[in-house]
Amino acid sequence: MPPMLIAHLTDTHIVRPGTLFAGRFDTLAALDRAVPRLAALRPRPDLLVVSGDLAEEGTPEVYAILAERLARIGLPMLAVPGNHDVREAMAAALPEATGTIAGGFLCSMRAFGAGVVIGLDTLAPDGASHGELCERRLAWLEERLRETQGRERLIVMHHPPFTTGLAAMDAIGLRRGTAELAALLAAHPGTQAILCGHVHRAIQASIAGVPIRLAPSASHAMDFDLDPAAPYRFKREPAQFMLHLWDQGEGVVSHTLFVEEHPDL
Repeated sequence: MPPMLIAHLTDTHIVRPGTLFAGRFDTLAALDRAVPRLAALRPRPDLLVVSGDLAEEGTPEVYAILAERLARIGLPMLAVPGNHDVREAMAAALPEATGTIAGGFLCSMRAFGAGVVIGLDTLAPDGASHGELCERRLAWLEERLRETQGRERLIVMHHPPFTTGLAAMDAIGLRRGTAELAALLAAHPGTQAILCGHVHRAIQASIAGVPIRLAPSASHAMDFDLDPAAPYRFKREPAQFMLHLWDQGEGVVSHTLFVEEHPDL
């Protein structure tokens, strides 16, 4: 099959119109700048993946705004929830982009020629900020890996399954299921990359030999500070997204792009 182009948007954190995220960031305005940029990409991507924290305020009103904006991009979409998302409202607003499995988790799988893209819900219960993969979600993933044996795959999830070195974010990373995920990937080869969000920075790592591409936020960044005592702190940096070129048999090549040109250049 020809190479597949995947647009990767994450951590938009949309709040109600007329309000600011953290009192500082107009996340809806940031999305309104990103949407036409994504819609104008040529060649057209085959798929848009959104790796969580679509909303900061997970109300039906906010998800309706998100759904309308994302529809303007005009691409097939797969979305997974982040720790700020509300599963029920997100699934109601984006039914074609999400799937629901036993337990109400928003996990899904889409086939593209000889390859598949798997969306994995990493939300922890009770509104916690960290992520987890419980026995039920790991069992669901194992079934998907078994049934797609011999095909190439991508996995999309919010919380990255590795330690970034940014202590404030690692404290709310994937606390449960990382070792089990690594074992599944090793036992069922064929996953070409894992696409994540959550940390608001472009970071690369790997697990069980599988590359991990962590995309930066389309709105604002987390401060880069490797001091273990550094606090959780937002930073105003240019909004970004990623493009992944998946050429089956050749792996995944990933590009990090700015939403806008620098005004001083």
